[in-house]
Amino acid sequence: MAMSEMKKAITKIRFVLATVKEKERELAVRNRQFKRQLSQARSHALHGSASLDATLGIMGEIQERLDGVENNQQHLDAIKVCAQEELQALELTDRIEQAKTELKSLKAPSNSESGLEESANEKIQELERFIQEASIRAGQVITGEIDLNE
Repeated sequence: MAMSEMKKAITKIRFVLATVKEKERELAVRNRQFKRQLSQARSHALHGSASLDATLGIMGEIQERLDGVENNQQHLDAIKVCAQEELQALELTDRIEQAKTELKSLKAPSNSESGLEESANEKIQELERFIQEASIRAGQVITGEIDLNE
């Protein structure tokens, strides 16, 4: 994946996560609203003029809406987890690509002609280790073998 494509994918997933966060707020408001309505309906059964059957019918409708909100929250949670995992894998891959670019510049012929300093050699070894370890980790995250949140 080219760097610009990677940045676009990361941006898109961040947008999805922001949208998920807004939807979570909306669902939380609706959840509280329906729970409050259920409570009011119970009180109305005791103190209101509606029949018990009418009150039960209203409560059933409110409960269906509440169940729908809770189901949507579960689906939203699944989307959020998936997006977070993919974002972490993409960000790790992006860091790997940045490390490869830095490594390439350190190994460039202009650097090798003048002789690499010891600190440059250490940096090259550090980058090579990072690339190798992060590549393995990114592969494990992508295949679902590990979770970066652990």
